[in-house]
Amino acid sequence: MKVCAAFCVCLSTLPLVLGPLRASEAYFTSFESPPFKAGVDAIAGTDGWLGSTAHAGKGLSGVLSESQHGVSGIGNAAYLGGNPARINGVGNKSVHLRRSVSLDPIALGREVATFSVIFGIKDSTALSSFRRDDFEFLIYNNTNQLLAGIQFDNSTLDSATGLPRRIIYLLYWNGTQTAYANTGYTYLPETLELLEFRINLRTNRWTTTLGGAPLFQDIPFHEGPYARTLGFVLAQMQVGNTFPFSTDIHPGDNYMLFDDYRLRTDPVTVNLTNSWSDAGDIKLDWNEEYGYQYRLQYSQDIVSWHDFPETVHTATRTGDYSFTDRVRPRPAMRFFRVRHSYP
Repeated sequence: MKVCAAFCVCLSTLPLVLGPLRASEAYFTSFESPPFKAGVDAIAGTDGWLGSTAHAGKGLSGVLSESQHGVSGIGNAAYLGGNPARINGVGNKSVHLRRSVSLDPIALGREVATFSVIFGIKDSTALSSFRRDDFEFLIYNNTNQLLAGIQFDNSTLDSATGLPRRIIYLLYWNGTQTAYANTGYTYLPETLELLEFRINLRTNRWTTTLGGAPLFQDIPFHEGPYARTLGFVLAQMQVGNTFPFSTDIHPGDNYMLFDDYRLRTDPVTVNLTNSWSDAGDIKLDWNEEYGYQYRLQYSQDIVSWHDFPETVHTATRTGDYSFTDRVRPRPAMRFFRVRHSYP
């Protein structure tokens, strides 16, 4: 694989590498050594990673050192693609890497799954006659069934410029099968950005952000027949060039670089904050999750608690909620808490 150090790094979007696995994390890797070593076909077979068997040994994935990929400060990084040779007899145009976690977050009481990864797509060059491919991150359950995902289209060209349109697609269940929907957003070429999925598997809602900006927020996750468990998040290249009556594929020299691959599960929590108004009222703010029931309570002694009846409700969206306590005369001391539950 020939490597061109042509990635721009959006520093404001890159997370810190936080080191060892934390209690709520299902998996994290920055592809450093050990256990990973820079090289072609160096991911599948290491640290529990698997790849598409049809493409094993075909030079379509691996680990690049910092001196090879040229992005300062990130160390090793994984890649998919980059081999423009015609590959004979593989049949399957989907080249992937995956690392199973096999969790049932709802049963564990950690129903919020979060996936994050730094990634960027290096476009094809004249070396491959500008053949181009698409790249994806897809969520599968414990029985290897596709639930949803995101595709970065690098193969559809703009008729005016001849360059990739770089459309970001949502993969979703349309009632009978997994389908693609245009999110209305595009990705930056040859730029490392932070992609994040936040999925509440209990309420079946998710939000996806790219570089901190939402691609979509609080929409249905998987409305099909498959169990909402967490098997793995698959990184995949869809080869754009195949041959009629042949099992050969002919990818471009474009590739996806990705790093800081993190998957975690957490319970739904509430963060309650307060502020005072000029009139002496107390404004209370907390975060809510779609479908959960909430109630704000007060106490004078932290023993007996009472509801503010007007705050007892079921959240109709994931976001922030506010309530102002205007009681007069103001007690010398008052404590507050928010209780939440799922119906």
